[in-house]
Amino acid sequence: MTGIASKEQAFHLAMEFIHVGLQAPSDRLDAVREFYAHKLGLEQIGENGVRVGVSELSFQEGGGRPFYHFAFLVPGDRFDAAKAWVAGRVTLLGGGDIDGVVFDFENWNALAFYFHDPAGNIVELIAHRELGQNGRNGSFDASELLGLSEVGLVGEQTKLARGLAQLDLHLWDGELAPGRLAFFGERARTFIVASQGRGWLPTGQPAEAHPVEATISGLRNTEAVVGPHRIKVSEAEVPDR
Repeated sequence: MTGIASKEQAFHLAMEFIHVGLQAPSDRLDAVREFYAHKLGLEQIGENGVRVGVSELSFQEGGGRPFYHFAFLVPGDRFDAAKAWVAGRVTLLGGGDIDGVVFDFENWNALAFYFHDPAGNIVELIAHRELGQNGRNGSFDASELLGLSEVGLVGEQTKLARGLAQLDLHLWDGELAPGRLAFFGERARTFIVASQGRGWLPTGQPAEAHPVEATISGLRNTEAVVGPHRIKVSEAEVPDR
């Protein structure tokens, strides 16, 4: 068995994002749906959703100008191809460590880049180098995405942490402190807990609390309302990638 195979076998993911429902401004809703289903070429699910690996992402009309931070997970050996795929469709956001757009998260052994969608969401594509390698070459295809990897939850951090603890989701990185981010779940499948006004990478745009409806996989059916967010845990079988 090779070293890479051993790492992947040891890197077991117990949690998956099954569904994440977000809001979009009424005047941008159609553009957002068009962006994901047609510009990025994700599989459309019904009127509101798209398939992202094992996850479903959907948008409903929301009041005001809601925006979010979330991330898609790229196979560990397909980051450069995924970057070229997105860069051919949308402008990447600057500020990165590599070529001005790629962020090297050494403590996670991960690479990432960011872009805006038509609603102003800060969308990230991240690859953990040892995770989900598929051995493919050539151009990247949307069907290679593994699922949602990160979803930002904004609000009073301590209250959010208590609600997530009810779902057996615990802090694995970061800290609950003013101006800091706290990561709950597990590496590559995580809720990012942020205080209102804390700037999101890479733009520094202050975080705002807008409702998130999320269903994740787990060992028991339960749910918790944490601030404006509703998080469900489902024993339902996770769809195949």
